[in-house]
Amino acid sequence: VNSWDVPIDAPGNVIVVSVPSILDPSLAPEGHHVIHAYTAGNEPYHIWERFEGVDTNKDAAYLALKEERAAPMWEAIRRRVPRVEEGVVVRQIGTPLTHARFLRRHRGNYGLALAAGGGFEVP
Repeated sequence: VNSWDVPIDAPGNVIVVSVPSILDPSLAPEGHHVIHAYTAGNEPYHIWERFEGVDTNKDAAYLALKEERAAPMWEAIRRRVPRVEEGVVVRQIGTPLTHARFLRRHRGNYGLALAAGGGFEVP
């Protein structure tokens, strides 16, 4: 939790960080690790809609918004690894548009879509 002074479900307030390569070293080259960080699935889609259909690899406003929205995740990681950026070899930032395009997720949602009170079956 970045701040207890704002609602827990405020965008960017809850960050989940994991290092899956600790459990499975094959996920990263020897001597390196994978850090996976994401917000709690409450990123507002409306701030990204203006970039639908835009070449997001070259759009300066899109790239700046990605950095701005990723900042709380980097802050969370730096709490445990203060100089993390010095060791970064590959850096990827996904957005709701990334999820919509590559994962075919409606409005870029992230995670399971489970109805409250409904059952859940694992195939």
